[in-house]
Amino acid sequence: MKVGVCVPTRPRCPELRHLNCPPTLHDLAPGYRVARWDHPRALSARSRDRLHITLRDLAERAFGADHSGYWHTRVQSGFFDRITTLALILGPDDTPVGWGGYHRLRLASRRSLYLDAAGVVPAHRRFGLSTALMTHFLTREVLAHPLSNTYVVLRTRHPAVYAGWRRGLGTRRVFPDRHRALPSLVRRLAGEAAEWLGDGPRLHPDTLVVRDAYRMFDGDIYGIRPRSGDTGIDDYFDDTVGPKDAVLVVARTNVHALARVAAARRLRARLRHRTANGTRPAPDHTEDVRTATPTGAGASGLLSTPRT
Repeated sequence: MKVGVCVPTRPRCPELRHLNCPPTLHDLAPGYRVARWDHPRALSARSRDRLHITLRDLAERAFGADHSGYWHTRVQSGFFDRITTLALILGPDDTPVGWGGYHRLRLASRRSLYLDAAGVVPAHRRFGLSTALMTHFLTREVLAHPLSNTYVVLRTRHPAVYAGWRRGLGTRRVFPDRHRALPSLVRRLAGEAAEWLGDGPRLHPDTLVVRDAYRMFDGDIYGIRPRSGDTGIDDYFDDTVGPKDAVLVVARTNVHALARVAAARRLRARLRHRTANGTRPAPDHTEDVRTATPTGAGASGLLSTPRT
C-alpha cells in the first residue's frame, strides 16, 4: 500500500468522521473493533488535531492523571510522522475506549518493534482488550516474517506489564531477569533502543533500568500506584525502580510463541463464556489498574497479568 492511500472505511463515531485518511477496521474482541492507521503520516493537520484530542482525553481517563502536556509535546515533536502504526479500540457503539501503536525498527541487526503508549478506559477493562490489541499488532508483524524471531521492546514502570509479558511468553523469552545474566544480544538490543529513545546515558546495562525516564512529567504518572499481584516482582520494582525511572523490557517472540498466546486467549474466552450466565467469572486482570505507561516515546503492556 502506498503512503497516503487508505481503505475508505468510516466508523460511526463522531471522533473519526471526516478524517482525510480513514482507518481500516477489524474485529478485535466480542463487541469491540480496532481502527488502525498503517500510515499515520498521511493524516492532514486537521485530522491530526482531531486524533490528538481523542488520544489526550483517552489517556486522562485511562491513567487518572493529566497527560495533556505529554501529548502536546509528542504531537509537536512529530508523533504522527514517526509512528509506524496507530490504532484506536472502538466499543460497541464505535466510541473510542482505548489506543495503542508501535514503531518498526532494526535493532542489533534484528527485526524489532517498539511498543508505543497504550491504555484502556476503566469502564472497558477486564475484557482483555490490551492483550487483544497487542496480539493483533504482533500477529501482523510476526506472520510477515514467520521464519525468524521478532524482538519487542518497551519501557514501563508498571510491574503488571512486566509480569504479564513473562507470563504470556515465558520467563526465558523476557528480559531483564533477576535470576540470570543478560545475553549479549539483549544488551545490544537494549542499548540501541535506549539510544533511539534518547535514553542511552541513563540506561543501566545490567539491570536495564532507565533512570529519570519520565522526566517530562511534572506530576504523577499514575493516579493509583500500580501493582502486579506478584510479591517478588512488586518488591523488585519498589527496590529498583525510582519514581521517575523505567525498566526497558526486551522480549523475543515468533510464530510458536504467538500460537501459545492465542491458545491461552481462546481458553480464557471459553471460561468467561461458560460463567457468563448466573455464575461469577474468575477475575481477569488483563486490564488491571493501568496496563501501560506513557514515556518519551511511549510504552505498552501485553498479555494477561498474574491473577491475584
